[in-house]
Amino acid sequence: MIIVCISCEVKTGDKKEVDIQMDKKEVPESELSNDEYIDALKKMGPILPIKGASITKNNNQLPNAPRNYRCGSHEGFDFYNGFCGVKIENGTPILAIANGEIIRADTNYIDIELEKREALLKEVRNLGFTPDSTLDVLRGRQVWISHGNGIVTRYCHLSRISKGLKGKVTRGDIIGFVGGSGTKSKTPHLHFEIRLGKDFLGKGKTPKEIRDLVKEILRK
Repeated sequence: MIIVCISCEVKTGDKKEVDIQMDKKEVPESELSNDEYIDALKKMGPILPIKGASITKNNNQLPNAPRNYRCGSHEGFDFYNGFCGVKIENGTPILAIANGEIIRADTNYIDIELEKREALLKEVRNLGFTPDSTLDVLRGRQVWISHGNGIVTRYCHLSRISKGLKGKVTRGDIIGFVGGSGTKSKTPHLHFEIRLGKDFLGKGKTPKEIRDLVKEILRK
């Protein structure tokens, strides 16, 4: 089992960054095959997390794109203004892509100070990879939704979270709002991940394969 703590604190130095006011949950580490994951995703009838948006036309904003500043690779989809077909700005609503249950909501998040962020990245360069704990800080304010079958969606860099967000949510519910938390530039955008057990959707695939896969999953 993968234990996701949703009543915890993430700290950098002596400053509290996250205080999630909910009960502890367990997310099963599914042993589905890739094809079984894709079938499960299709059955969810998912929508994109920003109304009217399309998948980015910039390959650097797709899964597997290099992230040299942290010695790693991108694990999700970025939605920036000018790349996704709709206007995206600070405060743009973010939607739950399918029915599920909130397992993380950083309701009392305090953004990391620039000096501490740079210290974490210096450590990353020394290590040659990004530890999970550091990557979690870099994702900023987050909401996670469990959809069953080991499928979890993550919505990151939020400016704020919908008031009273907890428990079950329905596809299309507004769960939060676009921001730039956790980033250096603070440029408003959504970083969105679909986690399939231990891995992320699109891992190891080319940009074309990823776009084709998303079209297949979102097909009505």
